[in-house]
Amino acid sequence: MTNSTFPQLRKDPIVDRWVLIAPERAERPTELEEPAHLAHHETCPFCEGREGETTPEVLAYRAPGSRPDGPGWKLRVVGNRYPAVRGDILGKPCIDGLFAAEPGVGAHEVVVECPQHEASLAALPQEQIQRVFAAYRDRLKALRNDERLAYAQVFKNHGVAAGASVEHSHSQILALARVPHGLREEFDAANAYHRAHDRCIFCDLLAREREAGVRMVNETEYVAAFTAFAGRFPYETWLLPKRHAGHYDRLTDPELTDAANTVRTILRRLGEINDDAAYNYVLHTLPLRAADSPAYHWHIEILPRLTGVAGFEFATGCFANPVPPEEAAAQLRAGI
Repeated sequence: MTNSTFPQLRKDPIVDRWVLIAPERAERPTELEEPAHLAHHETCPFCEGREGETTPEVLAYRAPGSRPDGPGWKLRVVGNRYPAVRGDILGKPCIDGLFAAEPGVGAHEVVVECPQHEASLAALPQEQIQRVFAAYRDRLKALRNDERLAYAQVFKNHGVAAGASVEHSHSQILALARVPHGLREEFDAANAYHRAHDRCIFCDLLAREREAGVRMVNETEYVAAFTAFAGRFPYETWLLPKRHAGHYDRLTDPELTDAANTVRTILRRLGEINDDAAYNYVLHTLPLRAADSPAYHWHIEILPRLTGVAGFEFATGCFANPVPPEEAAAQLRAGI
């Protein structure tokens, strides 16, 4: 199938989502300029020494003897000053048969990934990126204690095209009282596959990708990364742990180290190929208080934003990707 003539429609192996792989789209002319990079803020609120400009920290990795909400930190997690959801909102659900609404209860946090003013996560040393991924683990564990919350989404926006509004390297955690539809769809598909085959679809996917090799990007002792067979975006890459595990926050320290280092390696290579490309990455993991599942496998999706989402995508829900995943994997492997 991977040698078929393009363009080609491909179905995502997990969910009922089709993607159009259309290499000729990469040749289309454009007269529009790329959006400007984020402006450097002389008074960046995320830089060390300006802790008073953020909300109080809910987690920090600090030098011994340093005080909370003061200098001396290596990483901080703070409440978002402009939250999408709130923990103190009041009200009751309202359903009238056609319209439904409920309070936007939740937690919205910012992971400030370094004390110095650095725009790129990939530019940070390995041990700092490991702290970032450790913070995700620690905050997911903590958010599980809030019984109002059902799901916590970890995500990063890098660059204007990916939705970033602040230059200083950071990521976010947004916890909701409901499991979002897109995640429920993925959980349902994984459960259906397990009922039919008595196996985890992600474990099978990983085994097939390792066997085929054409979309493999990098593999370590504990994790493996490959370009998505039906990637929505050019160079879309998925990272999975080799050990079956549904909850990210239960990963071991060696797994965390390998995951963080692999993400750093891929982001650096992506930046070399595409001149510091904008990207999102998202962590998919089981709902906060869900039992361990033989059907589901946590994973990270790296989504470069090299093409826009335009009328066709909005109208159909079908993405158009101009870079075949096999070609993308070869380019990513070449510099690793």
